[in-house]
Amino acid sequence: MEDHAIIFNPVAGKTKESKKDIDYACQCLDNLNVSYKLFESEYAGHAIELANQLARDGYRVIGAGGDGTCNEVLHGAITSNSGALCGFIPMGTGNDIPGAIGILPDIKRACEVIHEGHSSKSDIGLATTHEGVKRFFLGIGSQGFDAEVTKRTNEAKKHFKGTKNYVVQVLKTLITWKSKKVKITMDNDQYEGNANLLAVGNGPSYGGWMYICQNSRVDDGLFNISVVDIGKGKLLYYFNKMYSATLLPHPNVAEFQSKKVEIEMLNSEDEPYLCQVDGEVLGTIPVTYETIKDGYEFIRPEVDEVAEAFKEKYGRYFYDTNY
Repeated sequence: MEDHAIIFNPVAGKTKESKKDIDYACQCLDNLNVSYKLFESEYAGHAIELANQLARDGYRVIGAGGDGTCNEVLHGAITSNSGALCGFIPMGTGNDIPGAIGILPDIKRACEVIHEGHSSKSDIGLATTHEGVKRFFLGIGSQGFDAEVTKRTNEAKKHFKGTKNYVVQVLKTLITWKSKKVKITMDNDQYEGNANLLAVGNGPSYGGWMYICQNSRVDDGLFNISVVDIGKGKLLYYFNKMYSATLLPHPNVAEFQSKKVEIEMLNSEDEPYLCQVDGEVLGTIPVTYETIKDGYEFIRPEVDEVAEAFKEKYGRYFYDTNY
């Protein structure tokens, strides 16, 4: 039996390039003599089913696609209760989920990481909505403006592709956006007030390397929570600062740490914010987040290659706020 099950999303990133990307990944794996079998997801949620079954069948499961595919694969692996190793080949437009455990958005390098076979445990998050939807995640859970953008981006994929789609939906959402009051209950803190968005970070970035929770680490057993209350006229400007991890500290961004986070609307008459994890919209808040220390073992590089690449570009690590 092959050692690895590569679960491939044929519509990740730019559809026209997806076939070329998976062919290149297979070529890299073949050149490295990695034993694998390829499986193609056919609909939303299918990668969860595939990963769950293949993990129980004894494979190491590898998500090959964008963040949505990677989240489905890790969720399927975790819920299989098999302990099967999980890994990623980033092939989407975001690739923040592999990045959370140090995997660069480089297909060849990701295949080399699989071949090298190093693995270690990472913290994971578990989101539970008031409707009982449960989802494990590796990156960020968010509510408000960015969750609405995520929903619109997913819905518009037939018309726009890649980064262009995300930018278009940010601008469209910004036009009509109105902030609402939220209540956030944490281990040792509580927040009540307006928020454009609030992010619960296991990993540091989302939306294609936007560092909204730049101090988050996947090995400290804690979420980093960023609560943003910035006027929408300036929000776009500060969104851009996230790419260089220069948003924090900011006087209009409250930062907290907690193992558990409960989020609800402060005014019951307000239409509730959407919530999403790893780019997957779960529904509306209330939602509860719980961090699980060393919750699952992933195939990953021995050093955080994403952090090292950021340092090479900017002269500091993304979690270093001394700039």
